[in-house]
Amino acid sequence: MKKTAIVLAAALAILGPAAQAKTMNRGLGNPKSVYIERGSWQLGIAGGYNRFNAGGLNGAQGATFLGLVNKLEGDITFANASASAYYFVANNISVGARLGFAKTGFNVDNASLLSQISFSNTHADIMTLSGALAARAYLPLFNSKCFALFAEARLSGKMGYNKNYEQYEKGKTGTYADVYSVSLGLYPGICFFLTNNIAVELSLPLVEGGYEWNKQLTNDKAESAMGHAYGAFQPSILGLNLGITFNF
Repeated sequence: MKKTAIVLAAALAILGPAAQAKTMNRGLGNPKSVYIERGSWQLGIAGGYNRFNAGGLNGAQGATFLGLVNKLEGDITFANASASAYYFVANNISVGARLGFAKTGFNVDNASLLSQISFSNTHADIMTLSGALAARAYLPLFNSKCFALFAEARLSGKMGYNKNYEQYEKGKTGTYADVYSVSLGLYPGICFFLTNNIAVELSLPLVEGGYEWNKQLTNDKAESAMGHAYGAFQPSILGLNLGITFNF
């Protein structure tokens, strides 16, 4: 009991002056400065498409990528699109919803990794639909009405499928899976206005956790299921999102 009292007294001695200290103003901006006013609407769109092809010419055995993958023949496609709508319930604070679509196609006819691991006739097709409820808060930079940092919390749900298979003359063999997930995440970013009503924003995932489960069917016969719980602090450059918003 005596030791506990000593520890508490020491903690109060250390934390007391800190609690009374003046809050440091680091000059980033005043949170009360109005960036987007209450009662405004914000509509946003984002999307992207990338397709890569590799193969050999004049009898060559394929392309080389980053010096790691050799004899590469095949293609990979990435496509995604999303739309969002937010309403500002207070100055600089909004709530809203997001809808998204993503698709990846992966076809490798031949490849060699570090000249040690070879694989061929590998195909994958992944598609997801997503929806999210979100809340976002802005902090104007240097009291600017053009530039601001923001942080967005999202409660998301996804559904889709993935197919991994090999292609033969008689047909395909592989695994098909229905995939579902729920997650909660934090997405910080930066926003700047190009005109009075049009803005561009850049964001990336920072912290996210959730649960994913899928039901698999292999070669149209064997059924199985798998679950995956996760949570991580892992900013991802691959998850970088560039979008445009319309404010009115």
